[in-house]
Amino acid sequence: MNPTPRVVAAGFLVLAALALPAQVAAQTAEPLTTSVLAGAYSVPQARNGEAVFKRVCAQCHAAVQFSDVNFQRAWSGRTARDIFELIRTQMPQDQPGSLSRIEYAAVVAYLFELNGYPPGDSALATDTAGLSRVRIERKPTTTTTPP
Repeated sequence: MNPTPRVVAAGFLVLAALALPAQVAAQTAEPLTTSVLAGAYSVPQARNGEAVFKRVCAQCHAAVQFSDVNFQRAWSGRTARDIFELIRTQMPQDQPGSLSRIEYAAVVAYLFELNGYPPGDSALATDTAGLSRVRIERKPTTTTTPP
């Protein structure tokens, strides 16, 4: 005997009702993604990043290499984790991974500052999950309308 459409629909409703609390709990436990445009790093963290950059990175790189529209074009749509991991696994070239996670995050914060992204009240995360929640976006271009 085949179930009637009402029985099937009722079964789906019961399953949906049972799954809803778990889905809501999962959504509330998962922190929201934030944008670099909303202030994903702190000023003190960027200052520390500048010091690390000058001490370690400037031996091979100029800060200007990382502060233009090409940076935003290359990283837009990616996360802070992506740039953090690239730097952590490849830099410094002679000793990749030799800095602390705090130092690598500070360098990323400095790069965000170089690109004119606004600072926030909290430092950029140093853990993988926290870095994954920060989305890199292009800064909006300002256009002026002639009078």
